[in-house]
Amino acid sequence: METTVKEIASLKAETLNRLSNWDAYSDSVPKLISDTGSGTPIVIDKERLDFIKCDDMEAFLAWTRALETDGDLETTLMEVKYEAAVELAKILSQTIHPALGGTNAVQINEKEEEQICGICQEEMVTLTGEEIRGMIDCSHKFHLTCLFKWVNLETICPLCRCPMNTRHTYHF
Repeated sequence: METTVKEIASLKAETLNRLSNWDAYSDSVPKLISDTGSGTPIVIDKERLDFIKCDDMEAFLAWTRALETDGDLETTLMEVKYEAAVELAKILSQTIHPALGGTNAVQINEKEEEQICGICQEEMVTLTGEEIRGMIDCSHKFHLTCLFKWVNLETICPLCRCPMNTRHTYHF
């Protein structure tokens, strides 16, 4: 049975999930020790092995595709890695915090009227380096830090009560 790009992306997502929640896994994950024959053992954790497995799966899938199409292996491998990255992005996009998933980064023009954050009621100036986010559906603009605080309470626009276009949490 041929490995699919979705299976590769899923394994990468599961591994990244374990790494992002390392406190829950770090005590229970055994380290694997390999002997190189030189007397120096190599300690490899499960996450490293899973990433190596993903690389091997991508290489094998590219090799089989290149044989089937009589194509260049290096080009086919780049295509498979790209497809796996796109699938991984689809999986990870479902885990984005609603403050980021339901908004877009926006720029404040100097020519625009004075923009006020609808949450903290302070002027939005991009000179401070603070990111400004605009709601996807209604286009109201807020400081990102303010929006993070607001989304923990409500998933609606604080000005017009338009529901945020949030994404669902992906369960591994």
